[in-house]
Amino acid sequence: MIYVGAHVSIAKDISLAPVRAKEIGAGAFALFLKNQKVWSAPELKKESVEAFKENLKSLGFLERMVLPHAGYLINLASPKEDMAEKSLTLFKDEIGRAKMLGLKRINIHPGAYIEGERNDGLRRCAELLDKALEDTDDFIVALEDTAGSGSNLGSSLEELSTIIECAKKKDQIGITLDTCHLYGAGYDIRTKASSVMDRALSLFGKDKIIGMHINDSKAELASHKDRHESLGKGKIGIEAFREIVSHEIAQGIPLILETVDESLWKDEIIMLSEFHEKHIGK
Repeated sequence: MIYVGAHVSIAKDISLAPVRAKEIGAGAFALFLKNQKVWSAPELKKESVEAFKENLKSLGFLERMVLPHAGYLINLASPKEDMAEKSLTLFKDEIGRAKMLGLKRINIHPGAYIEGERNDGLRRCAELLDKALEDTDDFIVALEDTAGSGSNLGSSLEELSTIIECAKKKDQIGITLDTCHLYGAGYDIRTKASSVMDRALSLFGKDKIIGMHINDSKAELASHKDRHESLGKGKIGIEAFREIVSHEIAQGIPLILETVDESLWKDEIIMLSEFHEKHIGK
């Protein structure tokens, strides 16, 4: 079974996120836990937390089909001590917010090494992940692959694997695959989607694949640009997504649309679900 949804807004109140997801026919959803572009934010209100939990339950969402996205300012690979400390503090806050909402996982970009050796950045990321998880044994961090612009880490599956292997808390670290990022990094899912998914499974195993972000790409293959597009309107093309949702890797995890036209989300969810249903009906 597949669970398709989108990254929904938390405007006005975070408790409305499950409602917005239900309105588009989603079986899964992502959300930010605060404004993703600021270092600090007010604490979650008790009534908002309780309303979120109630909406999640009453609308039939499974907890494991909710994949929060950490804020964009966090850089777990930074060589600068002050930035690393601020990033760790913010990430711990976001983990705390997720746990308050009854959620047990969060998605994050590995960060940028900025200067020096790339491998040092991978090691620093692993070290801060361990520190972020030091007070919890039942929470999962999902590292998201990136398109690889500049000094951003995570543009190869092998780099994500290295971070996990370097971490002491490796049992609490998995990955999220973003189709636009994969394409931008040079993985030709346009013509070889199944082989790329097979490679991810061979490296990580099914249990480490926490979720997927389903996006077409405005940018060309191996451009190292992160430019999302609506499904079938970009360089990847619709057939790749038919193949992906029919693959073992997509089963039983949140498949999250971050495509650019929110008015198409409902139709995109239906389309992906139908692709899967036709596949299992063969």
